[in-house]
Amino acid sequence: MGTTYSVKFIEENIDSSYIHSSIDSILNQIILEMSTYLDSSTISKFNALSIGDSIYVKSDFINVFNKSLFYYSSTNGSFEVTIKPLIDLWGFEGSSSITSIPDTSSIIKALNNIGIDKIKLNGNYLHKTANVTLDFSAIAKGYAVDKISQLLKNNLISNYMVEIGGELSLAGYNLNKQKWSIGIQNPLSKNIKSTLNLTLTDKSVATSGNYRNFFIYEGKKYSHIISPVTGYPVDNNILSVTIISDHCMDADALATSLMVMSINDGMALIESIEDAEVFYITKEGESLYSKGFRRFIR
Repeated sequence: MGTTYSVKFIEENIDSSYIHSSIDSILNQIILEMSTYLDSSTISKFNALSIGDSIYVKSDFINVFNKSLFYYSSTNGSFEVTIKPLIDLWGFEGSSSITSIPDTSSIIKALNNIGIDKIKLNGNYLHKTANVTLDFSAIAKGYAVDKISQLLKNNLISNYMVEIGGELSLAGYNLNKQKWSIGIQNPLSKNIKSTLNLTLTDKSVATSGNYRNFFIYEGKKYSHIISPVTGYPVDNNILSVTIISDHCMDADALATSLMVMSINDGMALIESIEDAEVFYITKEGESLYSKGFRRFIR
């Protein structure tokens, strides 16, 4: 997945070697299914299919695909796991040596090859009806966090923190028998006092932002977060989005979606979801919360 992971749990009489090997097994299986870095992965094999062909997919892949389809629908296309042609077209490397940006015709061509609704799932077979490619990077880490969390619960571990690439699932209590403490840094400030501290248990957290990965061309900053609706990097006043939800897969997908959507539309979506809350930091340094978010602030 191109990142690190950390799992902490507080229990006695647990075979930690078994838990460790089981976690590695879960991660390896998800990588074999969903990694675009591996030519032999299921997702890479699907991407290489010709139009009209199908591929057999397992339950993990189906779960992530169906959830992706759900958020594609509920965000009016702001969450889109077939956005790979645009990502490849823009080629974000964080380099100052960018000499050009894609022209309008290239962007339109890429947009024509986007749309999860152009992929049909029939039982265990995924059918490609158009020249589309999948990339689960905005949801797979959250799914992996949920899978590891379920493994811990199945082994009667009730106090834990699971983290993959900054996506978190928290349950029970920490070593001090308190709710888990999570800090959200304001990217506009290097002052540690600007960190927002949360206390959480039995919740998941995901953050998305456009302040680290970008390039500047002719004086204009281009974020790595691309709108699948316009084909261009998002150009709004949102600096970062933090989601709290019951499941990390949902938090992961929503954090990406709300970076693309307007704040008004994002807030409306969150308020319509029973178990989700959001915290925005804008480029002007403003902090915005959904109605239920404040109860998690320490």
